[in-house]
Amino acid sequence: MLSLVGVGLALIAWSRTRVMHNLPLTAALSGQLVRFQGRRTGGLAYYQAGAPKRSVPPLVLLHSINAAASSFEMKPLFDHYARQRRVIALDLPGYGFSDRADREYTPALFRDAILDLVEHLGSEPVDAAALSLSSEFLALAAHAQPQRFRTLTFISPTGFSKRNAQLRPNEALLRLLRFSLWRRPIYDLLTSRPSLRLFLSANLRRPLDRSLVDYAYLTSHQPNAEFAPLYFLSLKLFTPTIFQVYRQLTQPCLLIYGRDPFVGYAYADELRKKQNWRIVALENAGALTHWDNPEAVIAQMDALSKRCQDV
Repeated sequence: MLSLVGVGLALIAWSRTRVMHNLPLTAALSGQLVRFQGRRTGGLAYYQAGAPKRSVPPLVLLHSINAAASSFEMKPLFDHYARQRRVIALDLPGYGFSDRADREYTPALFRDAILDLVEHLGSEPVDAAALSLSSEFLALAAHAQPQRFRTLTFISPTGFSKRNAQLRPNEALLRLLRFSLWRRPIYDLLTSRPSLRLFLSANLRRPLDRSLVDYAYLTSHQPNAEFAPLYFLSLKLFTPTIFQVYRQLTQPCLLIYGRDPFVGYAYADELRKKQNWRIVALENAGALTHWDNPEAVIAQMDALSKRCQDV
C-alpha cells in the first residue's frame, strides 16, 4: 500500500514539476482557422481550405475522440480535398482551438457542435466524414436534421458491435478521474510520448508517422485539455443504442474500416441490404485507414459523391 502511495505521489510531483501544460498551440492543418460562437455549444473553431465548387457541397471532416484527439488526424483527407473543393475540419468541443471548458461533455453536446457548424456554413447541405466515435455524433446530427447532410462517411466508426451496445456511463469512475489532486497527473501519463506512440501504433499497419505523435503531444499539453477526455474514458460519450440511429439514416452512407484492435463490426452486415449503405473493409489498413491507405478511402468517398451528382 505504501509503495502504491509512493508511486502516486511521484506521478503528481512529475506532473507538477516536469510537464509543461501550456505549450504554444500551432495550427493542426493548413488553410484558414476560423473561430465562431455556436448557437448551442459556445466557442468553436474550424479549418477551411479549397475553393467552392459548383454542384459539389462543402466537405466537413470530424476528428476522433480520445485522450489527444485533434483535426490533425484528418490531415490526409483535408490536404487532398483542399486541392479539389471546399473542405472544413472542425475542432470538436474540448479539443484544438474550440472551447476546452470544465463542463459536462455529452453525445448531445458533440451532436450540437456539428449542427452549429453546418448552420454556420449556410443553408447548403454538406458532405461529412467522421472518424471513430465521432461517427456516432455525426449520425445523431444527421438523424436530427437530415436535410443538412447530402452524404455521410463513417471511418472506423464505433457502434457496430455487441460490445458497444453494452457500454454504459461510469459515474463513479468519472468522479474518481476528476478529483483535482490527480486529475492532471493521470492525464499526463496517458498523453506522454511513450503512451501516444503505443496507442497510435496499435491503430496503424504502416510505420508510425512521427508527426502524429508530435501534434498529439502538443494539443494534449494545453490548459484544460483533460476535461473532455475524462468523459470519454468514463464511457460517457458512447450511445448504446446508436446502431438503431445508423439503421434509420436515409442519406447515402459509406462505412469504411480496417483491422481495428478496439472496435468490432459484427452488425455491419445488417446494413448491406439497405440501398443507401455501402460497406467497405480494407484488410491492409488499421483503424486509421485514411493514413494507412488514403488512396482507397479517397476513391470510395469520391464514388459516393459522384453517385449523388449522377442522380
